[in-house]
Amino acid sequence: MSTVLERRDRLIPWYFVMFFVGLVVVLGGFVMIAVRTQTGVVTDHPYEKGLAYNKVVAAAAAQEALGWKGGVEFTGTTAGKGTLQFTLTDKKGKPLALESAEVKFDRPTQAGHDFTVALTKGRAEVTFPEAGLWEARVFAVSGGKPYQQAKRVVVE
Repeated sequence: MSTVLERRDRLIPWYFVMFFVGLVVVLGGFVMIAVRTQTGVVTDHPYEKGLAYNKVVAAAAAQEALGWKGGVEFTGTTAGKGTLQFTLTDKKGKPLALESAEVKFDRPTQAGHDFTVALTKGRAEVTFPEAGLWEARVFAVSGGKPYQQAKRVVVE
C-alpha cells in the first residue's frame, strides 16, 4: 500500500505544474483575442480635438442662442430602406430655408459602415447596409449659419 501512495505522491507536483500551464494557455488566448479585436484607439487625434474643445462649446452656445428647432423623422418603408425628413424652424416656429443639408449615418456599435446622404429640400431616401441601431447626424446651413442635430433611428 505504501508503494501506491508513493506513486501518487510523486505526481502531486506535476498536477500543480499542469494546472498553471493550462491557466497560462487560457489566459494567453484571452490576451491574444483582446489584442487582435481592440486597437485601443477610441478617437483619432485626441490631443488636437481636446485643444479644439472650446470651439465646440462656443459653436453649441451659438446654435442654442439662435433658438432654432430641428425636426428629424425617419420612416422605414422596406427592409433596410426608408425616408428621412428634416425640418428647421426659427424661434417663432416659422420654417427656415435650407441652403445645404446632409446626414451622416454611423453605427454606435460597429465601425466601418458609416455613410453620408445629401438632403434635397430636407428629404432623403436612405438605403442602409445593415439593419439595427443607427445614429443620424444632420448638418444644415440656413442664412449662412450652421446647425446640427443628432437622432438615433432603428432600421428593421
